[in-house]
Parts: sequence; C-alpha cells; structure tokens
Amino acid sequence: MVKATINKEHYACSVTNGSHQVIVDEPVELGGTHKGFAPKGLLMASLASCVAITLRMYVDRKGWTVDKIEVEVNMGIENAENIFFEEITCTGDLTEEQKLRLEDIAAKCPVSKILTAGNEVRSKVL
Repeated sequence: MVKATINKEHYACSVTNGSHQVIVDEPVELGGTHKGFAPKGLLMASLASCVAITLRMYVDRKGWTVDKIEVEVNMGIENAENIFFEEITCTGDLTEEQKLRLEDIAAKCPVSKILTAGNEVRSKVL
C-alpha cells in the first residue's frame, strides 16, 4: 500500500508506504514546483530499478563478473501505444550469449510484467 497526499501547493505530492517517503511533483513549466520526480518519471524509475535489481540477482546467482548495471528507461509512443525503451549497460566480462540472456531476464522483472499485462484500475471516491 502506498498513500499520496497533496495539499494546496502546486503540485508537490508526498507519497509514503509507511516506512519511506518520496516527493512527486510536476516541472515548473507544467505549473509544479519541481521538488521531485514527475509521476511518469517515477514510473520509469520503478521499471529501471526493478530491472537493475532483477539483473543483479540473476548475475550474482550465476556467478558472472559484473561490477555495475545501469538501466536507462525512456517512454515514447509507437503506433498509438505507450512503449518503454530500456538501455542496459553492464560493466564486466559478459559474452554475447550472456547479454542476450540478460535481455530475456530484464523482461521478467515484476514491474515489467505488471506494465505489459492487461491491467485495470478501479477508483472509488470516499
């Protein structure tokens, strides 16, 4: 469970899971105060961090030599659909076969699975 709270300040929003807090906001050019990630940026951050963590777990389990994993995520639209573009850089000693395997594993991270599945959002105003 996460909870977002916004007061009158445009558009800084406090988000908490009970243990941690982040600020989500819009950039100044959209009327915000630019105090934190924009909502789409936070979504991309969730995907990038989930992919990085999933790959680190896999690499460690396999005993492969990888010192650093960087995942850059951008969003775009193709054929009227939202597309997430991931560029993954692994610093270490990997074969082409291992790199291809990591591409497959990246698509299996929990956030990637959520984003690619047919989902429904149900809202109720109390």
